[in-house]
Amino acid sequence: MNAGFNLGRTGKGQKTLHLVLEHELSELRLLMERQAGVLLNCPQEVFGAKVSAYLQSRRLSSVADLIGRLQTSDAECERLLEQILDGETGFFRHPVAFEVFEKEILPELRVRKAGEGTQSLRILSAGCSTGEEAYSIGLAVCEAMKEAAGSWTIHILASDVRQDALTFAERGLYPHAALAALPRPLVQNYFAKLDQHFLAKPRLRNLITFTQMNLVRPAYLGRFDCIFCMDVLPHFSSAQRVALAQRLHLYLEPGGYLLLGDGEKLPAADVTFQSESHQSFTLYRKPFAAAARAAKF
Repeated sequence: MNAGFNLGRTGKGQKTLHLVLEHELSELRLLMERQAGVLLNCPQEVFGAKVSAYLQSRRLSSVADLIGRLQTSDAECERLLEQILDGETGFFRHPVAFEVFEKEILPELRVRKAGEGTQSLRILSAGCSTGEEAYSIGLAVCEAMKEAAGSWTIHILASDVRQDALTFAERGLYPHAALAALPRPLVQNYFAKLDQHFLAKPRLRNLITFTQMNLVRPAYLGRFDCIFCMDVLPHFSSAQRVALAQRLHLYLEPGGYLLLGDGEKLPAADVTFQSESHQSFTLYRKPFAAAARAAKF
């Protein structure tokens, strides 16, 4: 017998009661993994409550109705992901990674590219959620290169599967609490105070382009000098993690850097990355030459 999860109460003027069975949740997980490549691995009780809430918001009478819509509508998949996926984020959420980015990666890129006669940087923030990661990248770049920033072309592309999150990110408007941990000079230089919120100034905002993208679906975005893909891999199945590792390798310039979240490791894949340890953080790098010897992950 399958357990069920309820939302709401029956009665006049009250919410409709929804019963979600465990086998329906399992079917829904499999469908979303197949359709969107996303592994919905939250606890069953939490998942059941979120699905029930979604049924209520969409005025659907059953999970079967929802599954029918998901099978024929990419838009329905995106709406469901927006409600179910956790978008936990924050400015400089992985401080050691950003310290390595600012003190090790950016200086190396600056010297190498100047030697090549190029003064441009392309950086990808994959799975940027509501934008804090992308703006953190922008802040780090501005601070590390402020003496020469005017002569460089810097482009940060930030993507997420959820349009609601991107709409929030594009505004560049954050409550005071979101910036509370940032040094005061950084806030003053790059944000304008609006009541109880702070708005990213043009010098920061104009570095970033936000775009909707499902990382599971192949799309060539050009080459990048550095890719942030933090706290993204756990949302994908094993097969999709391998495919994503191959795609990120393709997106990187030779010698380009890949940064993952704390404790994350690349899956075994038919591509070569070199690993480099800095403090307690491990970053991955695409070899300069295809024939370069490196351990495979």
